Amino acid sequence: MVGNTTGGVDFGVLGPFEVRIGGAPRDVGGPRIRTLLAVLAAEAGRVVSVPALGHALWGEWLPEHADRTVRTYLSRLRGSMDSHLILTRSPGYVLHVAPEALDAARFEQLAVEGRRALAADEPGAARTHLAAALALWRGNAYEEFAGVETLQAEGMRLERLRHNAVQDRIDADLATGEDVGLIAELESLTAAFPGHERLWAQLMTALYRAGRQGDALEAFRRARHGLITASGVEPSPVLAQVHRQVLAHDPSLLPARAVVTIPDDALAAGEHALLEDGDLRTSREHFETAYRRADQAGDADALARAALGLGGVWVHEHRTAAASEQLLTRLRHALAELDPASALARRLRTRLAGEEDYQAVTHDRILAVAEETRAAGDPVAHAEALSLAHHCLLGPDHTARRHALATELVGVSGRSGRRTDLVMGVLWDTVDLFLAGDPHAQRRLGELDDLLAARKHLAAGFVADAVKVMLAIRAGRFREAEQGAQACAELGQAAGDLDALGWYGAQLVAIRWFQGRLGELVPVLDGLMHSPTLSPIDNSYYAALAVAAASSGDRRTAAGALARLCGGDLGVLPRSSTWLISLCGAAETAYLLGDTETATRVSELLRPFGHLPAMASLAIACFGSIHYPLGTAALTTGDLDRAVAHLRAAVQHNLALAHWPAVVFSRRRHAEALVRRGAPGDAVAAASELAAAEEEARTFGEPPQALPSPFSG
Repeated sequence: MVGNTTGGVDFGVLGPFEVRIGGAPRDVGGPRIRTLLAVLAAEAGRVVSVPALGHALWGEWLPEHADRTVRTYLSRLRGSMDSHLILTRSPGYVLHVAPEALDAARFEQLAVEGRRALAADEPGAARTHLAAALALWRGNAYEEFAGVETLQAEGMRLERLRHNAVQDRIDADLATGEDVGLIAELESLTAAFPGHERLWAQLMTALYRAGRQGDALEAFRRARHGLITASGVEPSPVLAQVHRQVLAHDPSLLPARAVVTIPDDALAAGEHALLEDGDLRTSREHFETAYRRADQAGDADALARAALGLGGVWVHEHRTAAASEQLLTRLRHALAELDPASALARRLRTRLAGEEDYQAVTHDRILAVAEETRAAGDPVAHAEALSLAHHCLLGPDHTARRHALATELVGVSGRSGRRTDLVMGVLWDTVDLFLAGDPHAQRRLGELDDLLAARKHLAAGFVADAVKVMLAIRAGRFREAEQGAQACAELGQAAGDLDALGWYGAQLVAIRWFQGRLGELVPVLDGLMHSPTLSPIDNSYYAALAVAAASSGDRRTAAGALARLCGGDLGVLPRSSTWLISLCGAAETAYLLGDTETATRVSELLRPFGHLPAMASLAIACFGSIHYPLGTAALTTGDLDRAVAHLRAAVQHNLALAHWPAVVFSRRRHAEALVRRGAPGDAVAAASELAAAEEEARTFGEPPQALPSPFSG
């Protein structure tokens, strides 16, 4: 067996199932005993319950005394191996071996090391690790256990990782100048996976380097034709960018033969951490040092670059009043030291316009600056202006304008020479598609993943992972989503993103809401809404607290939180990235409290946005169709025909979003509206909706609970 590192027991699952002890193959028994050992190996170090082992052997058709039979098989298995390898641990058994005893674990570790080396600009080391990882494969993972659900799922997961590792290895080959030898392999891979654009981009690059520009352009034509035929969509910005580079004979497509070293100074280190790695925390530390040194030395250019770096990737990264004002002061001080016509002065004015507009909940200054940078032909300043302007336009009124900004940013990235501009352009485009409820949004997320796989960008990776948590909630995989939200928050904190806590809270609210357990979060929300890391224009936590309190029967807390949210008029709430979900919370609270005045105002404000999903921030949590709060508001005011129409539309919209928990909630409330209206046929239609809702709810691991209703008996 390739790659045995344990010297004792070794399990091979990346092909025909093998067991070796002391280097010699060991026959452990018949198919069922081999299945049990394979399941234990897949969960090495974790206890597998006896019922789970029985399910692996017989599926849903368990024989009589199945548990006893499983234990008998395990006793035989112990007899054919060292008895200390399989331990009894309640409520089942555990395979007690080192992680590296499993070839799949060694593969994953080597693949991770290869990707890290690739991200660290060490393609030679990356090739070594990735080649060793791929050499462990002898066939398909768990190939003899096709009928075992858990092993089939694990095999599919490993196959996806194998596919990613192949592409990472190809990137490493390209980075080291291994061009011509890749073409045949990539031709085969693109034929097998015609919808995977990263492979097409790699093939086009390899062909171009081999002096076959015409073939590279033909590869793009084939890729485009396949995408349009299969999905009706154009190639992604990433693949289109490679196409433009081939047409322009862009020298960046050629291999980098020289090794570029990063100067050992704080300013260069900060710019590398921010622009290459998206590491906000590390870059801030370097830029703080660089700013102080430049100020003491009277170095105006270095002072400006450090001040720009302290602004970070996003707008308003400095959340407290003191930190925000300090950044503005530093930007203005640096600007005063420069020639107003210089490129650095233009970039400082761009950052100042973005920071000031964001806090004022407007966008006039940053859009005017974007026009200036476009006219000046300064690609770096213009890329920054486009990204900052996009961030200032995250309210629901600006869908088309945001899309235009993101598309332009991807194009400008080819001239700015900065990878971070391409990453941000594709990221913003991905977010825009999700915010608009576009059916191709997940495809764009896959393209962003490919871009990040080539080289890490912590800030963008945090957003991508948060969006995946949202998708797990939509699918009703609540346990997976909660674990993902926790891991995502840890990643955000590691990256230095101040949204880590706020986004975790928003995702937890979505999970508990669809579980029917939002009332549990009242104490947490009461503390979170006062967190200094929240944006000053984010009012969503008042809405969440109001709904949580109302759903748990605490009308006093709910009414207080709703009053704080509404202020004098809900209409003056900032149209921020959390405006829609804040109004959704107001609609639900008004429904539970019987507040017809608030319900009427919410309906007026939300009506133009019925076509949108209710999304939080950068699409990191989704509460379903806006038709749902519109229907809920109509229920509250007694406009039952309108309630039925909106809630019927909510069911269809949530089906299109593949938001299954929201589908269940919409069906239930639609049924309530039908019953209350009582028109001919409404009772039958309501019964049908409830039956469909309960059938769908049973597909979830934790079915959504019915929401409280002020109209129930």
